[in-house]
Amino acid sequence: MNTTLNKCIGLPSLTIVRNTLLASSFWIAGALQPSSGETIYSANFEPPTFADNVALFLQDGWNAPPALSPAAAVVTNDKPRQGKQTVRVKGTDLVAEEFINQATSGYYAAIGSYRRPVNYDTGGTQTVRISAHVRIDGPQSSAGDNFYSAGISGRVATTFEGGPSNASVGELVISSDGNAYAYSGNDLVPTILASVPVTLGEWHDLAVVADFANQTSDFYVDGQLLTTIAWDPLEVSTGVLLRGTLHAYAAPDTASHQKADYESTYDKFSIKATGK
Repeated sequence: MNTTLNKCIGLPSLTIVRNTLLASSFWIAGALQPSSGETIYSANFEPPTFADNVALFLQDGWNAPPALSPAAAVVTNDKPRQGKQTVRVKGTDLVAEEFINQATSGYYAAIGSYRRPVNYDTGGTQTVRISAHVRIDGPQSSAGDNFYSAGISGRVATTFEGGPSNASVGELVISSDGNAYAYSGNDLVPTILASVPVTLGEWHDLAVVADFANQTSDFYVDGQLLTTIAWDPLEVSTGVLLRGTLHAYAAPDTASHQKADYESTYDKFSIKATGK
């Protein structure tokens, strides 16, 4: 396991951004303990909490690593799922970084990672549901060509080889090739564990349901169970969910595909203790 670009992006991480993220990744003192079944955090990105045409990371406790296109996620009144506002990432605003290209061997060139820390202590017994409505607009790429993708993930505080660490409880995205993909979120280049066709230009309900007692995660697309995965046994969970994250990914531009042709939109983000 790469312990650096991984810890940084919800993708596994690089040293260039590690120090910036340590505070949000490992701060677990005084972790919140809402009642089972309670909403831990939710946002429909509506006013007055969220201002139109302002970067998401400047509002309501959201943050974004400096190396991962923080300014690309903007609250907007374009394409609301419900209400008046959503969060939009334009592909043209995702900043291509050479370290991302090198670390992923050209699989990704630009990444946006937008995190909402919750520091929620499950006691190692609860199940937590991380969800959002997500859509991608742009031309459909060929089957298996994951040129542009967008979705959700969550990360848990862990110990690894005796030291503090953090790991993904799973990542679920929709792709420009017309599929939703589930993977662990703990690899530089995702290993696809399950997929299902989806339609571009339409909203899709994505959910990762993390069972802290059994250390497994269920993936749901539009309310249908896609797959269940076990967590990495090398990472020992502390039971504290650090954050939920909205993601956007773009591969290197080619003659036939440019990230500027795509945008992703997000709404109805929530993190809930389901009471299981």
